[in-house]
This record gives sequence, C-alpha cells and structure tokens, in this order.
Amino acid sequence: MKKILFSLLLVAAMSANAQTFDEVDLIGTWRTSGLAYAPLKITNIESIALGDNIYDGDPQSGSLINYTHEDDEFNEYIEYPRTQRILDYFITNNNKLHIIVQDDYTLHFIIEELTSSSLKVKTYDGHRFTFVKDNSSSGVKPMTQTNSADGSIYNLNGQKVEDVTTNGVYIQNGQKKVVKK
Repeated sequence: MKKILFSLLLVAAMSANAQTFDEVDLIGTWRTSGLAYAPLKITNIESIALGDNIYDGDPQSGSLINYTHEDDEFNEYIEYPRTQRILDYFITNNNKLHIIVQDDYTLHFIIEELTSSSLKVKTYDGHRFTFVKDNSSSGVKPMTQTNSADGSIYNLNGQKVEDVTTNGVYIQNGQKKVVKK
C-alpha cells in the first residue's frame, strides 16, 4: 500500500512541475534577433505581433511577423526585409507553438519558458532563442465592432462574398452562419 501511495505522489509531483501555456499569454509584440532558420531561408525574425488576427484589408492590421528573408536567386545572396500577416497561432501538447504565416508556411517552436516579459523557445532542430515583450505598444490594432445590418455576408478571412455557393462558416450581421448544402 505504501508503494502505491508513494507512486501516486511521485506522479502527481511530476505532473505539477509540467508547465502549460495559453495562447492568450502570447498576445502582444515580441522582438528578437539572430534567429537562423535555414529551412525557410529566414535569417532574422525582428518581431512578431500576436493578437486577434483580424485582417481588414490593411496590410499592417491583425497579427504580423517582420523578418529578414534570404534569397539566392541567380547565385547572388540577397537579404531583404519582409512583413507578412499571421493567419493564426495556437499551442498544442501544452508547449508546442505553431504560427501560420499567410498561406506560405507554418513556424513550429517548443516553448521552454514564458513570463510576462520574455518567451524562450527552441526550434524542433534545437536552435534556442528568446523573444522579449515590447511593452511600449502591443503592435496589434484594437478591434472595433461595427454592427452592420445591411445583410452583407463575409467568409472567415473577412472577405465579402456575394453568393454563398459552398459549404462553410460565414458571418452575416455579426452572427455566425453555418452553411451545409
């Protein structure tokens, strides 16, 4: 009986040490430098602004990633800065951060530590680096709600659609509509 009780206490203690993370804790602007991420030819992530992911047609709205991209077209090495929209980000298995950047790629990280001012992550191939929270500005525009009752229909990307022809989820007059044909 003592062995069973000891085993249960040991498992409970080990579980208590495992930290879990929440996407809400990541909202804001995070800055870093020096990330070499060769598979995507990203040589440096300057900042990641995570928020509500609302894209209203303005290239600077919603969640964004600013980075330097390596291009070796025509056997000439060129680095140029880019800003792209983040479609979504989420955490799986309590510590795996996934950031979906437009339709181009997804960044995958393992969260090692998250505090109110820093985020320590590593890539799946073991490169470690730290993001620092930029407290001067969230980098994310606040969401403004407009109560439009004009009957317009929007898809989940915020694009106005004239006619619903496919199955899916749509927004009309601020309400979610599920279409199954």
